[in-house]
Amino acid sequence: MSTEMLIFIIVMSWTLIIHGGLTYLIVKKKDYSLISGFNNRSKEEQEYLINKGYTTVLGKIFTNSFYLLLFATFLTLFRVPFGVEIGFGLFTVFLLGGLVYLQKFEVPHKRKKYMWIIGSISVITVVIISSLWVNGSAENNITLENDQFIITGTYGVEWSIEKIERVELLEELPVVIMRTNGYSSGNVRKGKFRLEEPYGVGRLFITQKEGPFLYISLKDDYIILNGEKQQETLDLYERLKEEI
Repeated sequence: MSTEMLIFIIVMSWTLIIHGGLTYLIVKKKDYSLISGFNNRSKEEQEYLINKGYTTVLGKIFTNSFYLLLFATFLTLFRVPFGVEIGFGLFTVFLLGGLVYLQKFEVPHKRKKYMWIIGSISVITVVIISSLWVNGSAENNITLENDQFIITGTYGVEWSIEKIERVELLEELPVVIMRTNGYSSGNVRKGKFRLEEPYGVGRLFITQKEGPFLYISLKDDYIILNGEKQQETLDLYERLKEEI
């Protein structure tokens, strides 16, 4: 098990325990003091929210979002293709949409204000997450020109070919210990990752789980990559061997 996966398990375990505990106390024990700002409201507002179903709807949002979070965790643990995006995407959309819907049960003189606040936060959050996913999954182009080895796009690099010390084909990808600054989804991995020794921290541009993988190293850095098709990787290997 990689260090990255171990950290994920620890973080998500605590997250699920906290989320599940809050859900239980609010839904089963009706401890509404745990709802943010509830105790600071007047007695009349508290009674209005309870009678109009605000606390009941919030309890359902907590309950269903807990199950979605658990679902997303299992998709990630079992490495289901695009499981991270599907699972946590559903969780995020449901939670934000639920909080917007919840404002229908808010006290009348605060309803419009909170609807705008929660709605704006939801839209901004979705836009930011979508932008990160689009940038991370965007294709990287690899070119050799003007004595430069260039990978364009997110996490791209530009190396002088004369500084490349080693080019090698690997049948299998070395064990990935953890991501340090990169993007990982399904079979796609790009950016900086820590691999098993003797590799250490380097750059991955992986699009398929099957080999071969092209290993390119400088004195203090390296890249491991492959193309959508095996022949693309083999052709790039031959071109680099000719150049260096």
